[in-house]
Amino acid sequence: MSREQFQDEVSLWSEYPRMQLQRDSYQSLNGSFDYQITNGSFPENHAWKPIQVPFPLGTPLSQANEKYETHQLLWYRKKFHYEMCQGYKILNFEAVDQCCEVYLNGVFIGSNEGGYAPFSFDVTQWIQEENELLLKVTDSCDTSIYAYGKQKLHSSDKFFSPIVGIWQSVWLETLPESAVLDLKITPDYDQSSVYLRFAGNFQQAVITVFSNKKLVHRGITNLKEYTIYLDEFHPWTCEDPFLYDLYIQTEDETIKSYFAMRKFSHQKDESGIVRFCLNNQPIFLTGVLDQGYNQLGGYTYPSYQAMVQQLKLVKDMGFNMIRKHVKQECRLFYYACDHLGILVMQDMINGGSTSQRKPGLFSFFQRQDPLDNDYEKAGRKEEASRDMYYRELDSMMSTLYNSPCIFAWCCFHEGWGQFDSEKITRHIQDYDSTRLVCSASGWFDQKVGDFQAFHQTSKHIKLPKLDDRILILNDFGGNAFVEEGHFGSEKPVGNKVFLDKVELNEEIFNTYQKQIDNYIRKGLSGCVYRQLSDVEQECDGLITYDQQVIKVDVMKLKRLNDRCKRRVK
Repeated sequence: MSREQFQDEVSLWSEYPRMQLQRDSYQSLNGSFDYQITNGSFPENHAWKPIQVPFPLGTPLSQANEKYETHQLLWYRKKFHYEMCQGYKILNFEAVDQCCEVYLNGVFIGSNEGGYAPFSFDVTQWIQEENELLLKVTDSCDTSIYAYGKQKLHSSDKFFSPIVGIWQSVWLETLPESAVLDLKITPDYDQSSVYLRFAGNFQQAVITVFSNKKLVHRGITNLKEYTIYLDEFHPWTCEDPFLYDLYIQTEDETIKSYFAMRKFSHQKDESGIVRFCLNNQPIFLTGVLDQGYNQLGGYTYPSYQAMVQQLKLVKDMGFNMIRKHVKQECRLFYYACDHLGILVMQDMINGGSTSQRKPGLFSFFQRQDPLDNDYEKAGRKEEASRDMYYRELDSMMSTLYNSPCIFAWCCFHEGWGQFDSEKITRHIQDYDSTRLVCSASGWFDQKVGDFQAFHQTSKHIKLPKLDDRILILNDFGGNAFVEEGHFGSEKPVGNKVFLDKVELNEEIFNTYQKQIDNYIRKGLSGCVYRQLSDVEQECDGLITYDQQVIKVDVMKLKRLNDRCKRRVK
């Protein structure tokens, strides 16, 4: 698909961003903003230039091709009209990378740290019919205490160009006096129940649940918690991702949400092998690594439709899982996975340092991985860095808690910034007992969590010794092929570069047929192929960076994935 075709599809993300707490009042501020980059000074009136939000600075869809340096200030300005009405006016940002201060009509209204989580401000006392929104953004990329993922100031090999500024939706909503401010949904599959926890200043709430538009539950509460009992329920599965509609009515409003009845666990099969279980039934996890970059929008998909199209391709290829790799997506990404029946292992975003790590050597030549309490080697010497990890981790889990598709949280990837794994694993388990935890993916395994997650890039995969956790090959493949006319880097990067697409397909399919398929009966319970899409110099995707060419035979890959899934019953 060409850039022009993408531009035609672009709706500037006008969709409601938070589908599990929907209300009628919604005004998108996406679209044309003004921007300036200054060297520490206040912006000048004559120097404003246009930028398209929510696309990051420097990406083609932002229409603002200018480079930002970490010592500079990035300013945004937006003039907008607002129809005055009763209620509290809330200004929402889905994500701004990395730190920002927000001003409305010349008044400072608040600030935020961290580039991945949504944040909001009550602007009731400052908003007018005609308004000017101003943001001051700073971004230190991979040089400070914040999570940065795969971004690097100087991209090379496995690192990518930095993202800066607004990269998700900006929007307004109006809340009544008796509003639902927050909602946590916890399904209990074995008890046929759903536990709700609310935040808000309402006195009473009516809870209504529909199944395929049929009323299946109605109740009332004057507490900030409520239990829904379902005598019979329709489970959520990858093949049948059934969702219930949930409505909560207070004295002043009705909000809409949804939930799914599903359970994630593990148990031993008849051969004594620990298997991942969905709804108490063992299934094989066959997944693909998804880094969430694209050529036109960087961190931001060109449109919601383009994002869904890519997720449907994941299903068409026979995968039942995505490992969302060291990036937190917009909430609509998980909403789409909920509807499509795609399980998600959610990585925590990388932070800290990898400079003094020796990836891979410990995993193969030492019986015991090194301890992860050397804060200096992990780039976590400063207590502020360790504290920020917890803050951003908690924010991610809180934001995504209600998403039915997320089955596991992954703390660390290949030792990047890894510290206190056992303590952090317990922290996650205490916060969210409904999901599994992958403590360390790749190496520096501290023998905690629910997964023994190993990586192998060699042609011949070797299984590690089984323990009492789910054995998952959480990163393999990396087979690279340059599709002429669809690759912009001078030096392709991959574990093995193929010059012929037929040979590429043979390599991928032989790995599934002769290794993955055979290893399932020996204890393998899941695998994650690297990767879904090319990213900058990495050309080991199943599709190209511009999303225009699929490199593999989709139907054959689906048959192989389906055969692997049938091996576990």
